[in-house]
Amino acid sequence: MFNKVGSASLVDIIYNEIKKKIIENELKPDERLDIDFLSESLGVSRTPVINALKALEKDGYVIINPRSSSCVRGLTKEETEAVFDFRAALESTVVRKVTGKLSAERLMEFRKVFIEFLNSMESFISPEELIRGFFDIETQLHEYMIKACPSIISGEIMNLMDLTKRIRHLHMLYKLNNMNASAFNDEVGLHVRLIDSLVAEDIPVSVKLIEKDILDTKDEIMKCFDIINGI
Repeated sequence: MFNKVGSASLVDIIYNEIKKKIIENELKPDERLDIDFLSESLGVSRTPVINALKALEKDGYVIINPRSSSCVRGLTKEETEAVFDFRAALESTVVRKVTGKLSAERLMEFRKVFIEFLNSMESFISPEELIRGFFDIETQLHEYMIKACPSIISGEIMNLMDLTKRIRHLHMLYKLNNMNASAFNDEVGLHVRLIDSLVAEDIPVSVKLIEKDILDTKDEIMKCFDIINGI
């Protein structure tokens, strides 16, 4: 038997709404997720909320305890390190698979947007807005590469990337508070070099840069993991 399209779509909407708030740290690790409260707040029945929470549990965002309330799952330091390591391995494979299949014109559009972001950082109202602006661009670039892979694997890689977004947001905020906006200079520069290597179809350099991007971020986060998680 098939699920009705309307019901499935509603579950997806609820899933994405809760996931977004977890990624952006509006819903924090161990925070209680009351089904009745969520149903009332979202204006839906309990069933799609329950199904959305089950999907979020499967993808690593929520813990469901049948004997008590569900809550937001916070990744441990060991889990966080592993997710970044797997991201590096998988996305380096992505680069090898998609080199030569990406549009040079589209890649140069990304390059232009990164440079424009770098030149307009002073115009952002708050650190949160600055971080969101950078993540929007970076996420779109990574998604563009990942979605050039067969869909049967791209979704799993995308979820790994999403699992790192919350800790990366907190890490970048920590860097901004300690280094100011110059914290983005190296980030943007690395992505510009990555785009140039992809356009040139230079696989070894592209692989080296994508691994450096992910693993350098991991190393920085590991050094201040407890601080940025407020432990």
